[in-house]
Amino acid sequence: MSELRPTYDVIVAGAGIAGISAAVAAARQGASTLLVERYGFVGGMSTAGMVTPFMKYWIQQEDGTRVPLVGGIFEELNAHMAAIGGMVENGFSALAFKQAAARMLRESGAETALLTSIIGVRRNGPRIEAVTLRCGTDERTVEGACFIDTTGDAELLFAAGAPWVKGDEATGKLQAMTMFFRIGGIDLRAACDDVRARPEQYFDWSTWRYEPSKIVSIAGYRDTVARAHASGDLPEDVPYLFFTSLPGSGEAAFNTTNILGRDGSSSADLTAAELEGRRQAMRAAALLKRECPGFASSYLIETSVQVGVRETRRAVGEYAVTGADVRGGARFDDAVARANYGVDIHGQKGERSVMEYLKEGEYYQIPVRSLIVKELENLLTAGRSISSTREGHAALRIQATSSATGEAAGTAAALAVRNGTGVRAVPYDALRAILTKAGNI
Repeated sequence: MSELRPTYDVIVAGAGIAGISAAVAAARQGASTLLVERYGFVGGMSTAGMVTPFMKYWIQQEDGTRVPLVGGIFEELNAHMAAIGGMVENGFSALAFKQAAARMLRESGAETALLTSIIGVRRNGPRIEAVTLRCGTDERTVEGACFIDTTGDAELLFAAGAPWVKGDEATGKLQAMTMFFRIGGIDLRAACDDVRARPEQYFDWSTWRYEPSKIVSIAGYRDTVARAHASGDLPEDVPYLFFTSLPGSGEAAFNTTNILGRDGSSSADLTAAELEGRRQAMRAAALLKRECPGFASSYLIETSVQVGVRETRRAVGEYAVTGADVRGGARFDDAVARANYGVDIHGQKGERSVMEYLKEGEYYQIPVRSLIVKELENLLTAGRSISSTREGHAALRIQATSSATGEAAGTAAALAVRNGTGVRAVPYDALRAILTKAGNI
């Protein structure tokens, strides 16, 4: 950390897609920017978590043309990955994401501190003044004018003593966690042929026609899973098998494991979830190879670097996005992002899972107020920890929306620094003009 400056205009905590977008946006607006990340690479759930399809962020017109609701930095990231062969439709490789994101950060002028954790926060009344960073045995206190929490778990605002909530409002339950894994050697054409031959075994949206230039997405294998439950070859917590194909022939990422009863903000629970996720992945891979069409020559390549955590802390902000906002296509006078992903709750034990869809062409907006943390003048949040109810969070937590809120937060932070004000005093017209030009509102 010897090359770090003693002070920055904007300090961003967490280099997932929201943090990357925030840092790039702030730096492009002329703010000296530091992005802090505990791993040795950027990307968060897109790389360490191996969540490698982007969920729907577009409106489809009658002629089949996709009109994106998220533009700007997110679309640039997609373009960079496509240029190096790292995308197939909305599916991408983690390696391509790392390369594209690192390039965008470098070209923006943002500085990145990898393998670095924030271990302390210095707060003076309503303002955060500095954070203490640690890399190995090296510690450094770095001051900032504005801060953005994109850790996903609201770690910075938690350390600063800002208000937060967690889980279901009535029960406190958190969504299930998932350990992604990657398999190679799949005959994707044979897998699709089986969907066409036995549609009752699969979810109705599963791919039944194989086209090399398009993503293959298959979920179900109902009878196979039922037999595996009965024999004990697969835990009953795993309700189905689900994969999406990756760039490169015969590879896919599996969103299949289902880890219940754990809290992603607890060290003990995270440790147990990591171990359980890998056990489930091994058993699912063996079952696929043994019984599923197209998998006879398949092999397990890797499990994700870390278990995928959907839900922990959420900020208490100036406005909380609700499930009603999502379902009703809410519009706001201070909108900074758009999305059309519905409420998606992976239920815990004793809890019903929810998967809702908006009608084609409908979308909702996210207001800048949901990015502004109560009690603090110079802290914003972006990504899955923005201010929301549990239902609202279950819709806006996806990567494209996280990128859009990250870009909004980074832009707002830079404008606050430029104007010498707190984040609430940023002129919305100026913020809106920048985000409209980017294609986000």
